[in-house]
Amino acid sequence: MTDDRRVERERRRVFEAVGKFLFEHSLDPIPANYMLVHMLVTGSNASAIAAIEEATGDGLRLTQDDADRIMTMLGEASPTPVAPSAEAAIEEARRQVDSFAGIVDTTRAEVRVYGRDLKSGAAQLAAAAGPESIAELIRVTGAMIERTRAAEGRLEAATGEAKTLRARLASAEEEARRDPLTGLPNRRAFGDRYAALSDEGTPFAVALCDIDRFKHINDSHGHAVGDRVLQTVAAILQDSCDGATVARYGGEEFAILFPSKDAATAAAIVDAAREAVASRQFKVRETDAPLGRVAFSAGVVAAARGETYETIIQRADALLYKAKYGGRNRVEAEAS
Repeated sequence: MTDDRRVERERRRVFEAVGKFLFEHSLDPIPANYMLVHMLVTGSNASAIAAIEEATGDGLRLTQDDADRIMTMLGEASPTPVAPSAEAAIEEARRQVDSFAGIVDTTRAEVRVYGRDLKSGAAQLAAAAGPESIAELIRVTGAMIERTRAAEGRLEAATGEAKTLRARLASAEEEARRDPLTGLPNRRAFGDRYAALSDEGTPFAVALCDIDRFKHINDSHGHAVGDRVLQTVAAILQDSCDGATVARYGGEEFAILFPSKDAATAAAIVDAAREAVASRQFKVRETDAPLGRVAFSAGVVAAARGETYETIIQRADALLYKAKYGGRNRVEAEAS
């Protein structure tokens, strides 16, 4: 395996491990939390590791208060570098693309100089006669050959680098927009899709879905079982909501965007997905024991023209909690 492959694999491992820890402990993906969990995953700060292990003893979750307290404690020590995130990788790729553009600009400038020299040489040849003109022809031709070879070499190298950079940039951008556990788009990608439909003026509906009593599943059966429940619910939502954007919004919550659908139509689709989840016989893989009923509640709203992202999420969230308080395992939609 090449060094580049090893580095790429290690970066991916760290990125996935940090993301998994944040989701398992219901921590927000903010820079301070990324920094703290990176110290744990990479083993780069013994004090941070000890503090996290103490806070999570007996299978407890690391709360945001714990994370803030540990970061405050560590603030007295010298700062620890943060692992490059997907966004940092994108920024690095962009800087490299700028460098590539500089190479191309330099080569173009040299070609312009070469062109001026060629015109000058041609003028001298036209005015001269005899052996001097032949010597000048040889000189100009040799210069043309050398400059052409040099330009071709630089452009070939730069073109190869550009292809690699484009692939890395595309990979980093995709990684930054996708949830590593479920493979669904993440909250950032969902927000981008919302903005795109809003700009187009396309009518759409939004649903927020939250797995009922998910903390009990994690506490009773462990986070590995909880992860598999999340993956299964994600797959059912994606299959049931064909043509919609299904995203993992955070923790055990999913967001769905239905283009060209009103609230009632979208709610019927979400309700069919709810029934598919509730009727599934979940079992603990390791023991084959029944997991019990897994269900989710949801709130569905239609976007008003020009409505902000924050406002529609608040409206959907209010209906989601109405469904929770109404007994769970149900879908609440706004009246049309």
